[in-house]
Amino acid sequence: MLRGLPQVSSLSLVILLDDGDRLIPTKVAGLAIPLADGAQWLLDLESRCQSESIRLGQSLRTWSVAATLLLELLGRGRLLPGLTVEAGCLTALWQLAHPDPDDEERLARLAAAMPDLCRAMVPPERNAKTFRPAAARTLLDRFLRAAGAALAERFLADMDRPFSELGPQSAVRHWLLALGGQASRDLPAGLTGATELFTAADAWIAPATGVRGLQSLRSGLRLNLPGETEGSGWEVELILQTTVEPLVTIPAQAVWEAIGQELIVGHHRYQNVEQRLLTDLPVMARLFPALERLRGDGAPARLGVNTQEVLALLEEATPLLKEAGFVVLLPTGLLRSQSLKAKMHLKPMSGATESRFGLDSIVNVDWDLALGTHPIDWDELERMAREKALLVQSQGCWVQVDQRTIQTALKNLEPYRKQITLGTAMRLEAKASATKTDEAKPDVKVEASSEGWVLDLLERLREPARIEPVPAPEGLKATLRPYQERGFHWLAFMRRFGLGAILADDMGLGKTIQVTALLLHEREQGWTEAPTLLICPVSLVGNWRRELARFAPGLKVLIHHGSGRTGNFAERAMAHDVVITTYTLVARDEATLKTVPWAGLVVDEAQNLKNPSAKHAQAIRRLPPGYRIALTGTPVENHLGDLWALFHFINPGMLGSQEEFRKTFALPIERFRDEEAAKRLRDLVQPFMLRRVKTDPTIIDDLPEKQEMPVFVNLSMEQAALYEAVVEDTMNRTLGLAGIARHGAVLAGLTRLKQICNHPSGMVADGGPMEGRSGKLDRLTEMLEEVLAEGDSALIFTQFSQFGARLKEYLARRFNVNVLFLDGSVPRQEREQMVQSFQAGEAPLFILSLKAGGVGLTLTRASHVFHFDRWWNPAVEDQATDRAFRIGQTRTVMVHKLVTAGTLEERIDELLAEKRQISGQVVGTGESWLGDLSTDDLRRLIALEDALEEEG
Repeated sequence: MLRGLPQVSSLSLVILLDDGDRLIPTKVAGLAIPLADGAQWLLDLESRCQSESIRLGQSLRTWSVAATLLLELLGRGRLLPGLTVEAGCLTALWQLAHPDPDDEERLARLAAAMPDLCRAMVPPERNAKTFRPAAARTLLDRFLRAAGAALAERFLADMDRPFSELGPQSAVRHWLLALGGQASRDLPAGLTGATELFTAADAWIAPATGVRGLQSLRSGLRLNLPGETEGSGWEVELILQTTVEPLVTIPAQAVWEAIGQELIVGHHRYQNVEQRLLTDLPVMARLFPALERLRGDGAPARLGVNTQEVLALLEEATPLLKEAGFVVLLPTGLLRSQSLKAKMHLKPMSGATESRFGLDSIVNVDWDLALGTHPIDWDELERMAREKALLVQSQGCWVQVDQRTIQTALKNLEPYRKQITLGTAMRLEAKASATKTDEAKPDVKVEASSEGWVLDLLERLREPARIEPVPAPEGLKATLRPYQERGFHWLAFMRRFGLGAILADDMGLGKTIQVTALLLHEREQGWTEAPTLLICPVSLVGNWRRELARFAPGLKVLIHHGSGRTGNFAERAMAHDVVITTYTLVARDEATLKTVPWAGLVVDEAQNLKNPSAKHAQAIRRLPPGYRIALTGTPVENHLGDLWALFHFINPGMLGSQEEFRKTFALPIERFRDEEAAKRLRDLVQPFMLRRVKTDPTIIDDLPEKQEMPVFVNLSMEQAALYEAVVEDTMNRTLGLAGIARHGAVLAGLTRLKQICNHPSGMVADGGPMEGRSGKLDRLTEMLEEVLAEGDSALIFTQFSQFGARLKEYLARRFNVNVLFLDGSVPRQEREQMVQSFQAGEAPLFILSLKAGGVGLTLTRASHVFHFDRWWNPAVEDQATDRAFRIGQTRTVMVHKLVTAGTLEERIDELLAEKRQISGQVVGTGESWLGDLSTDDLRRLIALEDALEEEG
């Protein structure tokens, strides 16, 4: 609160009778008038008495002379405004400037001549029966201040010009308004916000008074380390600090030694500075209760405190005191609680040879530990944990210790104090980075010694550009493109150190040729005599056999497939360089495959490992150890859990447990779009994953353009009627269901809706005609007419095999051309014949089941790709498109995605854009997530909007 002076004071005449040696009070009726009017009356009193021949009494004459002196002081600017703090409130007041010698002499003479009648008017003290005569000088000063304030207030209130012109700072203007009685009584920011007001007022007044006010000082405290003062323990010392430049700190002891006299600090003089400490001490004690022990001290200056009180000051009181405007000075030799930083210096064990190294290689460790920037050694860390101290002296400094940090660090790092495997070291660093928001976890960094294979490995993992090139294998019958050379060099480096690797190039960029070069290189270098096991989908077995025979005819290749495959298998396998088998057979023939000491495993279309609990995934992980390479164009096919599954195969444990990965990365990135979590995951996986995309400037020159465009069509009236009926049936079926039952009912309903969007016969096998019943089929027919008229070829993808068979018949009859249809039931040999026939131009249209034809095929004859129905996963659609958009394509590929407007297909199309964003952040989900939609979300998703084709 800002309290102005009273608007009205009173002047009364009191007659006191002398009763021996005492003054006895006697009440006399008087007239109360405003103090400003009373001062003016006293100024006019002597002239009026002379004009009216009235004899003036000695007491009134004294006050009249005092009023005249007041007027002179006002005219000379010796009455100045001031501020004070009382009970947490700001009070504006007027005060006399420090008198010069002439003024001091005049005031002393007037006080000496003051009759007793003037000095008698003093309020009685509590419990006192008689008045105490006031000291003449004190009474005179009170009169001058009170009457001067009243005259100044009236003067300010009567000024014509606005108060906004009175001062250069808003705080000073507010203050002058208060002195004039026209200001609001509330300062918006209380005492803390009044700092500007204090400083401005004091700076304005000090040149006239020569004395700084208490407002130019701030109270506070200083924490002294044990041994810094006479005592031996922790100590809190009260201080004052100036608010003018330069800042000067005044110990409380110096304040008490200067009591009763001016305190000179630099070029400034201060009076009554002890009042600042005495006023602020109770407030500081409320924020730091230990100071309560000083309040009973007549000259409070220093206080011994224990460890708990020091921690309370550091952790709780310091921010509160600073916020309240007090000074808190902490010693430079005290380190606040900080995270533990641990740096591992790795060096090879003596006698080890590079050819035997990998992530499971044991290396020696030297540790550099630090609490923040303060270094400590391992013995000190153990001592801190053993003593459970919260403040510890270490290497000349006092360190505030968080015991949770110390205990966690020892628990995590003690097992690796002397030695560690390289993989564990990298996992510790990765885990520390992933959980850096937890201050209790040690911040672990890994460095290598200045020489040896560990340094070579870590530097190149973190900077792939430093990987040294290796010569192309002599047996390679192909010329690698520049980016394929870089991929081959990277694979050779990872193979050399036994590190698991993911080659995640886009489909069509030549992962096969890069792996082929590696298989030749490791044998030409004599790294192994054991065969490599290559696992792929059954549809790609023939493709791998042909590619290896074409580019590496010197490699001996065994196909583990068909009847009689297990007889004398180990002997036959060891006579070959590469053994090719399928995912299904790995689970079935695990025992047989384990009889061979494989040099390494290469897994093609590795997204097949996305379910780590699947039988084939478990069987593959149980095969004998060796280097492991995963090939995939979609490292994140459905969700980030796919990435964890790949790393669980190539480098088990690198990304922690599945649950840890979900909490640390998957949830923050997929649900909350956490860019920081995405960056940490990207930094963690990049050393082990080489990812190139066709839009990369270093790749794009090898490929033509790809143009994608949605094609929106309307439902026919027949489709619309069926669609609405299925919507209602789906909503009714899901009512009352929960868990797996509801999940299945939702997905079944969505599948039927997708079939209706394709064609009514997709759900109702009525054997009726195809044409005229589906807006999507009619539009496809129109577009294919243009494709065939230009002599081009097209791929048409659908996920429904039965509809694909009918579509083949319809298009063959409609355009009188050869139409191919490939689904999962087509045998491998017939599949290869279809591909050759299409590439030879014998069939311009090729219909493919999305699952069966979406991977592993090269169909660059096509310059148009039609997605007749949408697979609700952008990664799967992109893989299908890449059958045409890949190395060998010389024309622009047009990708047409047919979408029925107003249906769930249009709304799903909008959601696919979000899935692409998630996939791009780190290196999607499939349609199963739709089964978990709430009832309201499900209805919004599948409800039919008004976008129907009118029948003529």
